[in-house]
Amino acid sequence: MESQVPSTNAHGLHEILERVWQSGAADFRSGWGEVLDAEWGSPDFAQRHAEVAGLLAETIRQIDALPEAQRRRYSRYFPQWWSAVVQPELSWIDAGRPARRLVTQETLDHLASAADLLQSALRGTCSAPVGSNLEALKESCNDWLELLEQMPDEELVPSMREEIAAQIRHLLWLMDHAALFGTARISREATLVVGSIAQASTVVSGQDEQVAGRWKRGFITFIAASTLLATGATQLQTAIEAGSGVVKEITQVVESVSGSVG
Repeated sequence: MESQVPSTNAHGLHEILERVWQSGAADFRSGWGEVLDAEWGSPDFAQRHAEVAGLLAETIRQIDALPEAQRRRYSRYFPQWWSAVVQPELSWIDAGRPARRLVTQETLDHLASAADLLQSALRGTCSAPVGSNLEALKESCNDWLELLEQMPDEELVPSMREEIAAQIRHLLWLMDHAALFGTARISREATLVVGSIAQASTVVSGQDEQVAGRWKRGFITFIAASTLLATGATQLQTAIEAGSGVVKEITQVVESVSGSVG
């Protein structure tokens, strides 16, 4: 049976560790390679395993934001979860240590419990998105790549342009691997792209009115698509009803996007 796309970073981490644990592989290297669908020592393996470490880092950060009693309860398992990801004291190619020894059932159970708690506490945010349709966000990403490619150097310095493009390509890569890393990782990366575009907006000269108009429309569309993923159309509409200015423009884009993908 196909597994459900993880909706929090903790759920994504739990599912990956559980799949390695259940892989039946003769060693850690083979187990990780099978689950990440990448050859050991390859750039793909390095990138995908780095994303797993990112899931752990985000899980730790979110647990640190919980009330004190819950934070104390789960933080004691940080070392076990970290060890399961990196295995610092064991050889990954030791045939005497099958993938089944990567982690214990107890460690997985505590991670699953933390994931469920975070999903409940953070529901409707980029850390626990309630949306699942990625098509609008993908379309906006592709539009941005096209816009950035056509952006004159006098409008935006190449270094900043290429940095944003690299972030967007990574976001597209995460969406292509949503079943492995989950929607929370996508939503979090989208917020970073929003911040980068906002920062670049302060230095875009605006001398070319056509480019400036495309930039503004693209920014609003991207915010709408990423917000739809995090909060869902119903919650977003409720929050925006009392809004004004740019927020109203986002509402119009949201309604357009919702109608086109619904």
